[in-house]
Amino acid sequence: MKKSNFKVAILGGGTGGISMAAHLVKKINASDIVIIDPAQTHYYQPLWTLVGGGVFKKEKSAKPQSELIPNGVEWIQKACKAIDAKNKSLTLSDETQITFDYLVVAVGLRLGWEKIEGLQGNLGKNGICTIYEYDQVEKTTQMLESFKGGTAIFVMPPVPIKCAGAPQKIMYLADDIFSRNGIKDKTKVLFTTPGKAMFGIPTFSKALDVIVKRRGIEPKFSHKLVAVDATAKIASFEVVGAEGQTSRSDIKFDLLHVVPPMMAPTLISNSDLSNAEGDQKGWMAVDKHTLQSLKYPNIFGVGDITGVPNSKTGAAIRKQTPVVVQNLLAQMTGEKPSAQYNGYASCPLVTGFGKVILAEFGYDGKLMPTFPFDQTVERRSMWLLKLFLLPVLYWKGMMKGRA
Repeated sequence: MKKSNFKVAILGGGTGGISMAAHLVKKINASDIVIIDPAQTHYYQPLWTLVGGGVFKKEKSAKPQSELIPNGVEWIQKACKAIDAKNKSLTLSDETQITFDYLVVAVGLRLGWEKIEGLQGNLGKNGICTIYEYDQVEKTTQMLESFKGGTAIFVMPPVPIKCAGAPQKIMYLADDIFSRNGIKDKTKVLFTTPGKAMFGIPTFSKALDVIVKRRGIEPKFSHKLVAVDATAKIASFEVVGAEGQTSRSDIKFDLLHVVPPMMAPTLISNSDLSNAEGDQKGWMAVDKHTLQSLKYPNIFGVGDITGVPNSKTGAAIRKQTPVVVQNLLAQMTGEKPSAQYNGYASCPLVTGFGKVILAEFGYDGKLMPTFPFDQTVERRSMWLLKLFLLPVLYWKGMMKGRA
């Protein structure tokens, strides 16, 4: 390690961290920036839905992290174990101390597999699969293609999660696979969700209602997965009734696609950077427009870790990053941060092979369409956007500070 003090420390080398560094090197000396992250591989996770559907190989979603770190930026390949915001220091996994003038927190979120009783150790077997892990996503493809019929359950966990549309995107692709393989009439597809609608934005939820009805998919609302008996192939759900009372429902499955609950990493949730209460408890406490820490003016958050009422997507990070860069630079020069993030997120809702509804929205569910047509309609053009244009925008645009 060349030095231990930096003007800007970026915690996390995922989408938010790399895009932040790529933008910042155009504004300040690269040698003043450090990225702290032990991960050796960087993943474009939005592709995993398509990998699960058999469209791409998983390797297409991965690149060596070393290829993405901007030239001149220090990369410390260690985990951070503690943040001392008051004293502007970080303690790394080997007890090394790093000090900073400004900090950008981009540590993402954590998948809480352990929150579902009986699940750990059973992914990839006993009919249980997921597209939320790199080493499991192609096993999902194999399970979908080899499925012989029965009950197929696709689980939506409680929000917030990253890419809230993905749990049902893979369901629609699976339903097409079942039809193609001639087992549609032998299969019952269930979509279980703790929510009360197919999607959080009513405009798009109505469109999805039509699609699930057309496909014969049965939504089960107010159902939260709490346990799995992998041997008996039983999924247990906590069900909330109309009066708020809870009960338990056990459903036998032949195939179970699981998406786990998600939460902030303990590095943040156990620190004074997090919200202590409310809907965003445990997530990083930031102003929802400036993304500046509510407690420490020299600290900002970007990406999934931020405790703001938006949808956690790569598209959200694309809009957050220039806001954080501008506000960070303003803070450095003694000016008041004024750039505003409006909550924008985008979710290309894959509704089958060759069909996508492009959902774009901001805070309070405000629709924010890019294109001058009805974006609640399934379109092949948006499928092509998802397959070919968005990955290029990610690797060549966001990761290079150009978008």
